[in-house]
Amino acid sequence: MIQPLTDQQTAWVEKTLNAMSIEQGIGHLMMPYYPGTPSDWGSFDETPPTVEEWIEHLEKYPLGSIYLRQAPTEEARETLMALQEFSEIPLLVAIDLEPGLTGAGNSTATQFPYMMATGAADDPSLTYDMARAMAVEHRYFGLHWTFSPVIDPNLNFHNPITNTRSVGEHPDLVKRHVVPFIKGFQDDNVMAAAAKHFPGDGLDFRDQHLTTAVNHLPMAQWRETYGKIWQSAIDSGVMTVMPGHISLPDYQGFSDNPEKAPPATLSSRIQVELLREELGFQGVVISDATPMIGMTAWASNSERIVQNVLAGSDVYLFGDSGRDFNILMEAVNDGRLSEERVRQSARRVLELKARLGLDRDPFGPAPSESQKSAFAATARTLAESAITIIRDDGRPPVSLESGDRVLTITIKYDVPSVSPLDLEVVDEELSSRGFKVEHLLNPSNTEHAEQAPNYAAVFVNMHVSPDMRLGTLRLPGGIPVPQWMSLHREHPQVIYTTFGNPYTLYEMPQVNNLVATFGTSDESQKAAVRVWLGESEARGSLPFTQPEVSVRPIDLNDLNST
Repeated sequence: MIQPLTDQQTAWVEKTLNAMSIEQGIGHLMMPYYPGTPSDWGSFDETPPTVEEWIEHLEKYPLGSIYLRQAPTEEARETLMALQEFSEIPLLVAIDLEPGLTGAGNSTATQFPYMMATGAADDPSLTYDMARAMAVEHRYFGLHWTFSPVIDPNLNFHNPITNTRSVGEHPDLVKRHVVPFIKGFQDDNVMAAAAKHFPGDGLDFRDQHLTTAVNHLPMAQWRETYGKIWQSAIDSGVMTVMPGHISLPDYQGFSDNPEKAPPATLSSRIQVELLREELGFQGVVISDATPMIGMTAWASNSERIVQNVLAGSDVYLFGDSGRDFNILMEAVNDGRLSEERVRQSARRVLELKARLGLDRDPFGPAPSESQKSAFAATARTLAESAITIIRDDGRPPVSLESGDRVLTITIKYDVPSVSPLDLEVVDEELSSRGFKVEHLLNPSNTEHAEQAPNYAAVFVNMHVSPDMRLGTLRLPGGIPVPQWMSLHREHPQVIYTTFGNPYTLYEMPQVNNLVATFGTSDESQKAAVRVWLGESEARGSLPFTQPEVSVRPIDLNDLNST
């Protein structure tokens, strides 16, 4: 369970809470994405808000926490130092530190593979060391709260939310790595972890960004799967939990009509009765991003934040301060929301700040050189340990000599805000070994058909990961009849590698080999090249059951009559 506060921490919470105005209390219920509206969502490439913009915003709305929109850099640290100096009560600063996906941006932080790499490597000590590295590096920048880990088992390989963000398929495997991840962040109160997405994603075909997802399990099976994972996270002391825009119809009383069950973010049955009363969670509950359709479809702009708070959330994520602050004030004034309820959540947020020592110092020490070296070694070892051969036809390795020409092909969504990186380190590593490398990105059939025969080896690299807001994990559809899948029938040395979604064999079952890296980090790319060339072996194990096509009947009685 969550570690109790010390007497000193309790005294600070009580003193701060007693001096807190109702406006400050309401500010502690909110975390905007940016001093503006949710429609301003963007990427790290956009110009971040200035200190002046933030201060002007905080003067109007005394927020308790904010989200770091820009990559953690020295410039961002200076901004946060100015904001902490301005704020009467220390600000909680949050960021998504999901391995391999978000958080690092163009900062100097260590890059790691995706979370599923931990399941493939299956070494909990590596999981702990990775989380520890992320925590130490980012607390230095003034970051206190990570919206991770994703503790959903990936039980449906079509799910567009979990995939490589999940440890893997089996609940026991997920549970084995959830606790060390949480402890890696929270030991010594360096950063708070936020387990997500309660009561559990990974089953539905649908995307919470586009609709309310449904956890369709009957409660007896939920408790044996998701329930065990969540209980282990809570028992380990996870400081915060993020409910998703996910319903649990069998618990909510909608077994006969699941689509009528509201999402957890608007359900007190899920947030209060199940999470707090049954599972015993005592920390901060923060909603998932509130502009997602999985929530917006259920309530108007003028009602959503009040309904979310009344359902049990302590912090409303990514609202519009200018709109929602006034809505909460009106709800307090007309009695729909009591001051006692506001203070209840404000207390929990203050307790989180106290545990993290924000009253003493919102920043952490700069990592030492020995720590940086250890973090880099963890990233390298995890990348090497995760690489898995999904299908083996004797390749890798390939047979090459110095000076040989090789072709690399990257297949990816060419949408910078979704998948901004090409696999440049692969080409650098091959070039450093004396090979002459040429590269194609999403080539046409004509391009790869004409060029492939001119090279001693061809490396086809797929870079398709969970694409939230697109609602898909499919291979890019912008390449008509992607005949690169059959290159091995025309060329003697072709290696297929998936750096993202590892279930691609289901879409391309005719390929004769497939390697999975579970990440696009520099170390993942380097490790892939070593495996291709036979310099090291793939040591990972597949953290899920490979989906297969089977002959099976349908129940004609279930079909609609015409």
